[in-house]
Amino acid sequence: METLCIEDHIPVRISGHSSKGNQLKWELDGFWYKADGLGYEGLAEVVVSRLLEQTNISDYVLYEPVQIRWQERLYDGCRSKNFRKEDWQLITVEKLYRRMTGLSLAGQMAKYYEVEDRIKLMVQFVQHVTGLDDFGHYLSTMLEMDAFFLNEDRHTNNIAVLYCPKEAAYTYCPYFDFGAGLFSDMLGDYPLTKSVDDCYKAICAKPFSGDFDVQTDAAVKLYGRGMYFCTDRKNLLGIVEKACKEYEENSVRPEAAAVAERVNEVVKSQVRKYGFLLPA
Repeated sequence: METLCIEDHIPVRISGHSSKGNQLKWELDGFWYKADGLGYEGLAEVVVSRLLEQTNISDYVLYEPVQIRWQERLYDGCRSKNFRKEDWQLITVEKLYRRMTGLSLAGQMAKYYEVEDRIKLMVQFVQHVTGLDDFGHYLSTMLEMDAFFLNEDRHTNNIAVLYCPKEAAYTYCPYFDFGAGLFSDMLGDYPLTKSVDDCYKAICAKPFSGDFDVQTDAAVKLYGRGMYFCTDRKNLLGIVEKACKEYEENSVRPEAAAVAERVNEVVKSQVRKYGFLLPA
């Protein structure tokens, strides 16, 4: 595993992008580096992207494990290629809504009782402003991923589009930022002393409903299903076991073995629950 020494580099601060608090992040030589902050975010990103390689989805960010030395401390983490092309900006749907209306998108969605109406509000706004007519299907697919990977941090500042001022054009972001998945926040909501069953009871989805399946089912009803796996259960679990073994062997955390055990258990549970996403 690569160890990156960046003692002289100041982290990039991206305010408002995470309800879980911002990780230390650096942009260097065409890569984004992220250090673990609340738990095992890097492992979550790596496991998710390796499993996405086994789906029909092609436009996602691929993460690889790294260790980062900064201010005389060694962090577990991950890195990914910078997917933004020159002159393109990442704009969250929350920022876009505020820019166009002066109001909060999250606040406006909260006024609607029905989950479908909240989803339609976001989709219709984004389609109207950007011309991205398949945004509903893009969003539905994202919510399917979040449900499978238990990504609890998909608030309105964590859904984005790309914009090029020079061309006055918008396009889709690849699917990214699953670091809050798989109960990775072990220093906060999901300590390793908490059972997996209790973690399931505590988790709360975003941004349309606190229940992953409720918001996913509503989006799929409106815009169709978008994700499925192209390989069987045995292969999926083998990929996860390999990633967890690498983590256990290289992590700076003394509880790495317990983390690996939990991630394997959680993915097995999700594969059982969402077996309909696997080949018959």
